[in-house]
Amino acid sequence: MNDPRSTATVGSFPTSTRHSASAGVELTQDLLRYLTSGQFQPNQRLPGERALAEHMGVGRTVIREAIRSLVLLGVLEVRQGDGTYLRGASSDLLPRVIEWGVLLGTHSIDSLAEARQYIEIDLAGLAAGNRTDVDLARIQQWFYFMESAAEAGDVAKFVEADTEFHLAIAAASGNTVLAGVLTNIRSLLRVWTERVLTTSVRLGDSLDVHRPIYLAIEAGNVDDARAAMSEHMHQAIDNLRRVLDTSPLSNTRM
Repeated sequence: MNDPRSTATVGSFPTSTRHSASAGVELTQDLLRYLTSGQFQPNQRLPGERALAEHMGVGRTVIREAIRSLVLLGVLEVRQGDGTYLRGASSDLLPRVIEWGVLLGTHSIDSLAEARQYIEIDLAGLAAGNRTDVDLARIQQWFYFMESAAEAGDVAKFVEADTEFHLAIAAASGNTVLAGVLTNIRSLLRVWTERVLTTSVRLGDSLDVHRPIYLAIEAGNVDDARAAMSEHMHQAIDNLRRVLDTSPLSNTRM
């Protein structure tokens, strides 16, 4: 493959026939292994949807969902009218592969969720104590975007604003190490949020659990900011586990 923009041949993919309910998960894993195997270059175009479906023995709907998931994680990029391309170098894709493996329900799900919980609580407290007026304006902006998206019932815009709200808090903390950890899993945050918000959680309910966080940071109250983020994280983790069928229904907010 001398031209990084050339389309990979379908024959490079392992042949597989799947008819179970887990077909989408298996296919996504296969695509990830293929994309990080070294056979694909940055900006390499994937074979067409129909060709992939026929070769791998699955329906086009399954292929489409796998591609959509990888686009959400930032592994792939859809260029309208041109096709689907691999994004970034192989080293850049490794963290996203780990993220997707966790999201699929490996034993690491609880560990990563717990780590995120403690990191976000610390970041919220630090943001309340260290934020500048510029930091607060950015946090406020994303909260207002969440509010607007909730009123419009726009899940995609809400997910984007939700993710950026958390990242703005991280940036306001002044701790570049903790903020960097959260930034490195931003695509995972987006997928977690989307999966919960597209099942049974109302956008208005999600907005309600973010409001106390914003108000505490605005007031510069460290303890309240930590408490509000802790409540949010507990609810978010409960709902994620519910969506992934790893725990009983225990909450209805994200």
